[in-house]
Amino acid sequence: MKRSFKLHIFIRLFLLAALIIGSNRLLAQYFLTDQLRDQVHQDMAWALRSCGDALKDREKFLSCFKARDKGGLISNVSDFYVLCQTPDKQTSRSSIEACPGPFDRDIVIHHQGSDAQIDFLRGRTKDEVWFAVRHAGELNGPEVWLKQTDADKMVHQMWGLRDHNLLRVLPVVLGLLVLMTWYVTRWVMRPIDSIEQAMSGLNASNLGQTNAVKAPFQEFEKLVKVFEGLRVRLNDSFTKARRFASDASHELRTPLTILRGGAERLIQDLPTGSELQVRARNMGDEVERLIDITEKLLLLSRADANSLGRAFSDVDLSQMIQALIAVDEDDGKSHLKITSDISPGVVWRCDKTLVRQLIRNLFENAQRYNQAQGWIHVALTQAEGQFQLTVENPSVNISPDLSQHAFDRFYRGDASHTRQIDGLGLGLSICAEIAKIHQGTLSLRVTDKKTVLLVLTAPLHDKRVM
Repeated sequence: MKRSFKLHIFIRLFLLAALIIGSNRLLAQYFLTDQLRDQVHQDMAWALRSCGDALKDREKFLSCFKARDKGGLISNVSDFYVLCQTPDKQTSRSSIEACPGPFDRDIVIHHQGSDAQIDFLRGRTKDEVWFAVRHAGELNGPEVWLKQTDADKMVHQMWGLRDHNLLRVLPVVLGLLVLMTWYVTRWVMRPIDSIEQAMSGLNASNLGQTNAVKAPFQEFEKLVKVFEGLRVRLNDSFTKARRFASDASHELRTPLTILRGGAERLIQDLPTGSELQVRARNMGDEVERLIDITEKLLLLSRADANSLGRAFSDVDLSQMIQALIAVDEDDGKSHLKITSDISPGVVWRCDKTLVRQLIRNLFENAQRYNQAQGWIHVALTQAEGQFQLTVENPSVNISPDLSQHAFDRFYRGDASHTRQIDGLGLGLSICAEIAKIHQGTLSLRVTDKKTVLLVLTAPLHDKRVM
């Protein structure tokens, strides 16, 4: 089973987008933790500067600070503040508790602006890391301390809330991720689809169109250039092949006609029933066969070149088929039982000569590949602006690949290769080409009853000629 390029792109884009989102989450968590710690430290400085007068009364100090950001998540960390003072020798008895320090190592950060009067300290005392703020230069004044672990509790609380909400929005995130991946995949495939549509519209009759495929972006110019080169070579090959078949068929007409005339005169000059006359008659039959082949090849080459002459007119298809059936019955082919179910008044806008040849070929095919004392059933119906003509007949030794190759040129069933059944293998190919130029389709199906069913479907009015 071949892999799907679209699915391959979709999966890769989905995984890449998920990796980007996950990486962004981890990086944000890493950097945001330091940013939140700095913000907590800044809040400590603001509290000392704005509410320092109430430092001796913890409840009053906290109320003053929390009034700044009511209900804020960061303000809740103030519950863990340690309000203290570093005593000197003269003020060893202070109403404020002593600070946890001294630090094993002090880090003093001087901020510009309003915070230039505040010292920001961060250091380790025994096994704890502390944040601290004090008025600049006041080594024995009031200070606000906070354990880093207490600050991180607030950070972890925020991550917990984020993870909790993530479970709620995860289906939405995944849905948006799938939608984004689908959109990008479709957008990436759009130029490829446009090139595919342009290529699929090409066939043997319009390969000569210049710039049939255009590159939607410069990255596809090389691909389109390679295809254009292939198209030109294919068009040249088709043109040469059609010209050869047409020229060969045309040039063979005159000598074959002369041979046929000579064979007919020779047959008349030879004694009736003699061996030489029989040989001459066989030779005349083969000449007729060659003339038939050349005429049909010429017709097919014109169809390939889209130069088959067409004179469209309204034709009563019902009357034409009934007339052809009547002629077949009058020609002495009574060993085949012909039945019909023809809807009257089916008028088809078509080329009368070509359609007569199409129906004639379908009848001859049904007669040629039939059983002894067999039958042919013809049905014609119309509905919703189109008609359907079916020709069904029993057959013997039906080739297993008949349905797949019936319309291939020079294809004949197994029994016909022994020349037991006369034919060229071109009749159904011509019928298919005639149906095509009338916007119709011709199909062949072998039924469960071992019968061959030919179905012609076409619109009653050709829009191209209206």
